[in-house]
Amino acid sequence: MPEPSKRRTIVQVRGTPRSAWRSVWRTIRPTPGLRFGWQFLRKHVWPWLVNYLKYVLRPRRKLPRYTQPAAQRPGVFALPDDCVIALAADWGTGTQSAEDVANQISDQHPDVTIHLGDVYYSGTAREYQDYFLGRDNWPTGRQATYALNGNHEMYSGGEGYFGVALPALQQRTSYFCLENANWRLVAVDTGYYARTFPFLELILKWLIRLPSENRRWLKEVVFADPADDRPVILLSHHQWFSAFDSEYRRVGANLAPYLDRVLLWFWGHEHRFAAYGPFALDGAPAVRARCIGHGGMPIELSHPVQRWDRNLACWDSRYATCVDGVPIGYCGYAVLELKGTQLTASYRDETGATVLQEQWIREPGGCRGQVLDASARLAVPPGRTIQELVGP
Repeated sequence: MPEPSKRRTIVQVRGTPRSAWRSVWRTIRPTPGLRFGWQFLRKHVWPWLVNYLKYVLRPRRKLPRYTQPAAQRPGVFALPDDCVIALAADWGTGTQSAEDVANQISDQHPDVTIHLGDVYYSGTAREYQDYFLGRDNWPTGRQATYALNGNHEMYSGGEGYFGVALPALQQRTSYFCLENANWRLVAVDTGYYARTFPFLELILKWLIRLPSENRRWLKEVVFADPADDRPVILLSHHQWFSAFDSEYRRVGANLAPYLDRVLLWFWGHEHRFAAYGPFALDGAPAVRARCIGHGGMPIELSHPVQRWDRNLACWDSRYATCVDGVPIGYCGYAVLELKGTQLTASYRDETGATVLQEQWIREPGGCRGQVLDASARLAVPPGRTIQELVGP
């Protein structure tokens, strides 16, 4: 993890804004007590404006793409039939909780690790070097390590992600597929268009979408064979729908032609752990979603459920500590264990405790799932059971 002088406290990262203009300010002046009021306008508005324009006027890094013919299946990489894959999202904070999550992941000795995006505050080259790629930072897999693109990466135009992280990980671009005889993991880029017009970026959610290169690769390479019935584990940074937060319907529309092949969809962006039974928007095929955006950012438990009609099955509302009068929950991660036709997904917190565990078995004609274990302290909607996250 970062040197003690660079490590961030919960107070420093709590409430990190989702906007570029405020995230860039934190990158330049990480003042824990800063509030955007009269004091800010009097003392900080000009240095903020200079530094914001310094970043926002940078050209967006060009998206690397696969150049081989589609017939060669570029961007598709082999997985062992038996392997362990660790996933975490929104991990790059440099906090003690992030370090604890990294240590827990390392203890699993995963074959592959995948970060689902967001290195704070603005994904600069320096922040990637200090809070993701430094000594003992993001845990590496024994076989491979990957990173997805997120909105905070693009607040610096992708400087750290495309310019530093991908070369260090020897990763060609921001989307890829891992597969074995029974399963496929498909990772997509929903972060590339996150940086938009100043102050309007939180309103213009429709701009969040998959780049055309990513969509073409899905059509011509990953899903080119309609007879391929291997279940897909989909990975992205942004969510399609949410019971708590913003929804990015254009992401779902981009992926709609393939969602009937998706068994589970893992995403981050929201700083919480939540699991959904089968649900869909706008007439697309239903998916089972798992939000794992609790990798390193303090989990503020005060945000209530906003939409009860999203088939929310459970969420982690366990209280870990309190900061400035705000209850903070546990950070965590997910582990996928593949053994032939069997997939076991375990969701664990920063202490190593198993919060939830589900199992899927591939059978002729589909997959059969069940919940193996669930913490009694998981919140479940009234009148529902935890088994409903598996669905029919």
